[in-house]
Amino acid sequence: MVLDFKQIYSDSWSTFKKNWWEYITVTIIMGLLSIIPFIGGILQLFMYFLVLNAILKSVKGEDISFSNFFKFKEITNQKVITIFVIIVIFGLLIQAMSDNTTAAIIISLATFVLTVLFFPIFCVMLDKNLDVKSTFINSFDLTKGARIDILIIMVLNFIIGILGIILLFIGIFVAIPVITISSVFTYKTLQIKAENI
Repeated sequence: MVLDFKQIYSDSWSTFKKNWWEYITVTIIMGLLSIIPFIGGILQLFMYFLVLNAILKSVKGEDISFSNFFKFKEITNQKVITIFVIIVIFGLLIQAMSDNTTAAIIISLATFVLTVLFFPIFCVMLDKNLDVKSTFINSFDLTKGARIDILIIMVLNFIIGILGIILLFIGIFVAIPVITISSVFTYKTLQIKAENI
């Protein structure tokens, strides 16, 4: 095992507790965005990038406040917009194919595999000064030798999400931030592993 799951979730919980009300508020905002047809999903993705950017700062030891979740200028660049457009187009493709059961299954499996292979792509995109191609390559390289661990992280995050829903649905406002923070700590661990090779 490359990843220390206990450490990742312990650190994630500690990070959440430091700014719990900010994380819950932003999660509620993201939930409200889902009410808006089509554009709401796009705004949610952009908001997700803002949240990741704030978490990356926190993981690096910086104190963050509510304003850190809205640093639009920090994430608005050509690379982020290009990857954002790629994801939106992929999402539209998935929607267009959803009527065809076979195509939907194939796309779902492809999405799952791509998620494992490029698990830290959004963190790499926000954390490193790389072009789009290098961002994909770096993300792919970081997951080498850790893909089973990443699969376990994805399963654990799924279980945390289900538990959040079971806890009178209110628990989802804690579960989503903890899941997101754990993804950043997974990235940090993979980054440290890559630097030590």
